[in-house]
Amino acid sequence: MARGGYRLLKRCVAGELDVEMVLRSVGESGLFGAQGPAAMEWERVHREPTPRLMEACAGQDERSGGDRVLLQRNPHRCFEGLLIAAWAMGASHLRLMLVRGGHAALQAMLAAELVKLRRRRPYPGMPDIVLGCCDTQPRFEAGISRLRQGIETLYWVPDILDGGAEWFAAQRMRPRMEFA
Repeated sequence: MARGGYRLLKRCVAGELDVEMVLRSVGESGLFGAQGPAAMEWERVHREPTPRLMEACAGQDERSGGDRVLLQRNPHRCFEGLLIAAWAMGASHLRLMLVRGGHAALQAMLAAELVKLRRRRPYPGMPDIVLGCCDTQPRFEAGISRLRQGIETLYWVPDILDGGAEWFAAQRMRPRMEFA
């Protein structure tokens, strides 16, 4: 936060950026999530009854190594994207999940960073991000509307809001991080 992190989330919560503007920007950017255009997924869940659950899962596809690198390099940027998406769709429950096995160091680092985030919440009333494991078959809690997004999808949300949908769309395809 001292270096400007969570600035866009704070602008959303303060009303400087409204839900419609965020959804429009994400939609015009061409950002895709697990089920299709990310903005359409967020809108669908936003129309469902509360409570709503937002899950970010790392490691469920062939790009899982990239998800882990994004989380290791800049976990708070991933957290900010998750919190903005949750804010836009009205989710009150948040989960950050890793595929089981072989990620003890990453899980420990993320747990420590989430403790820091809870201590210095970017805004009052921010829902906690719960760290857990994701299964290949998602569980559905009765009565809870749920959306699962990938880490890479959420990682780009702050850039889209900061740099603009046109910038992101001009990349012809999602910008890719170099994982050297």
